[in-house]
Parts: sequence; C-alpha cells; structure tokens
Amino acid sequence: MIRNLCRSLRGAGICAMAVLVISGSFAEQGQAADKTPPVPFEKLYAAERGDGKYLSFNVFSGEIPGKRIKALLRSGQVVGDRILLAEDVAVYFPDGYIVQSQVRFGKYIPRAGLIAGAVAKRDHLVENPRYALVEQFDQILGKECARTEYANGFAALRIKSDGVMSLVMETAGLYDPLVNEATTTYTVTSAVQPVFIGNQGLVPDLMKICGRG
Repeated sequence: MIRNLCRSLRGAGICAMAVLVISGSFAEQGQAADKTPPVPFEKLYAAERGDGKYLSFNVFSGEIPGKRIKALLRSGQVVGDRILLAEDVAVYFPDGYIVQSQVRFGKYIPRAGLIAGAVAKRDHLVENPRYALVEQFDQILGKECARTEYANGFAALRIKSDGVMSLVMETAGLYDPLVNEATTTYTVTSAVQPVFIGNQGLVPDLMKICGRG
C-alpha cells in the first residue's frame, strides 16, 4: 500500500511524510486496541469454536454474533442490556458497550436438556469440563492480590496486566448434597472499571489491599 502511494505522490519527501502519517495511524489504532482488553475466557472459547473471534470490553454490543446469544437476561427492570452467551458467560452493556462479564464454574452441571430447577438426583448431573479452567485462573485472570472471608465463603480480587479486574466469589457447590461431596463453585465477575464489578461494599477494600484504592 505504501509503495503504491509513494509512486502516485512521485516525491521522496512526500513519500516519507506519507509513511509517517500511515505509521502514526497504525500506532493510534494499536493504542485504541489497548483500551479494549479481551473479556476473560473469550480467547479460549474462540479457539474451541475455531473462528478466532472474541469479545472485548468497551466494544459495541452490536458486534456480538447473533448465533452466540443463548438468552436475553433481565437487569433490574430492563431486558436486553445483558445477555447470556452460548458458553454460559453473561455480558452486560447498559449503554450499548460491554462493561462487565460474569461466569460461574461449578464442578457439576445438569445433563444436556435439563435446567437447574429440574435436577433431583445424582444421575441428572455430569462433571463440568470447564471446571478445569479454575486451575488456569492465574494465567487468565491474573494473580490473586486480595482475599477475605465473605458470607459463607470467600471473595478474592485478581487484576491482570491489561487492566481487567475480576472478583471471584467462592461458595459451596449447589449440588453438593446430591453428589455427597464438598465442592467449590467460583463466580467470576470481571470489568475494567471497578464500579461495574458491583458489590461496592466489598470491592473498594479489596482494591486497597491490592494497592489500587
């Protein structure tokens, strides 16, 4: 592209200026891209699908492919500013741009075709293949920098180098009585801006421990 532009401009000085302008444009695009870090786990799911396409924070919700939308979720009185993706990740976009994601990892999940409310016995459950991602939290979400007891479990904050913060709530497994096993469910809420993580009675204190308060 630059070579053809230089030929059309027919001048070394103008050509050099064109290179600088175009290079600067690419640099600006790169800087803009830095402000839209990937939503956690999205790159892994893109690799599973084989399409290489993943969602990022602060991008327009209209970029979400319709085939990936599993359900419309309610946010207060509003329906449609929060959706559930096919991978069971909820993304929130109150003003049209993605600002929050939330996903839950339980060791056991209902068999295909069953909803959570229909589970009544052990045979209704299968092990969750994505539960293994818990072991990759350090790489995907960043190192844990704060932890505290919360309710009947624990709350931890992780902050990645790209600016994404993740509040990880650890609670007893929903189906523990059915499987006769003590498991842990991890609910991960992620955002670039702390206000969108929610739980403002907890997050500011964790951020202070992490040196971000």
